[in-house]
Amino acid sequence: MSMPLLSARHLVKTYASRRGAFTKPTLVKAVEDVSLSIDKGRTLGIVGESGSGKSTTGRLVLGLEDPTGGRVTFDGAAMPGLKTPEWRGLRRRMQLVYQDPLAALDRRIPIGEQIEEPLEIHEIGTPEERKERVAELMRAVGLRPDQASQYPHELSGGQRQRVVIARAIACGPELLVCDEPVSALDVSIQAQVVNLLRDLQEEHGIAMIFISHDLKVVRNICDRVVVMYLGRVVEEGPSDEIFSKPFHPYTQALVSSVPVPGTSLTDRIILEGEPPNPASRPSGCAFHPRCRFATARCRTENPQLLTVAAEREVACHLLGPAQVPASIAS
Repeated sequence: MSMPLLSARHLVKTYASRRGAFTKPTLVKAVEDVSLSIDKGRTLGIVGESGSGKSTTGRLVLGLEDPTGGRVTFDGAAMPGLKTPEWRGLRRRMQLVYQDPLAALDRRIPIGEQIEEPLEIHEIGTPEERKERVAELMRAVGLRPDQASQYPHELSGGQRQRVVIARAIACGPELLVCDEPVSALDVSIQAQVVNLLRDLQEEHGIAMIFISHDLKVVRNICDRVVVMYLGRVVEEGPSDEIFSKPFHPYTQALVSSVPVPGTSLTDRIILEGEPPNPASRPSGCAFHPRCRFATARCRTENPQLLTVAAEREVACHLLGPAQVPASIAS
């Protein structure tokens, strides 16, 4: 078996939160014991409600934040320390596609210069070659080279997201982490951007981590899916299997919320309440206050992520190796 392009093992990220200058800080675990990996040219989806730790996980695997615990390896080597020369050199091999393109772009600088900036930082090519590369990148993402002199506010939301993608792929990265890249776009534009990402991946063999709460998009673009709840992975498996037969009660609720043409919504699973405050996590399984199958054990003991079927891992006390009760699997 070939070595994964990126591997993260037992990642933990803890923040200190203060309510006032003289109060004792509260420790908040945004990510707790998260492990994942991705192969070259493949797409891994990370899904979950707001506050589940998706974006923090994305920043940790990119090395944009130092983990409190655990480690990340890229192409077999440990992630360099933040802001070190080795870390800066690795930026050209992995990039982040931001959720809000207008916030990610400088409104005072023409888009052509912003696309060219990574090439200048990493000293790639001559000035003339960089201009040619910018024109090539703009055509690749569906923009006209003559738009290089325009400013971000002169473009539509979809065009701005294309600029962000062009800048992200300027140096020929091997990994893109896409953090809610289409959530701020209209549905018709979302499809265009998703198709663009897929085309770029097929053409250049880019691996992608696609972070989203939109399960329709994740199902359409991802090979494997990681489901997170309150900072922990509760289920992982191939995308088709996750959406056709989810095992964890939380995953079942998420999948049931995706409308399927020609079917009724009578089987939709409605989750009661909101996700708990990460600063005041429930004892035992964090999902038990909202789980319709919760038992006394769920309230006191945190479940471990276990293999329950081929390429399927689930963290649930009602599931174990080769043991998928009909009450959960159906």
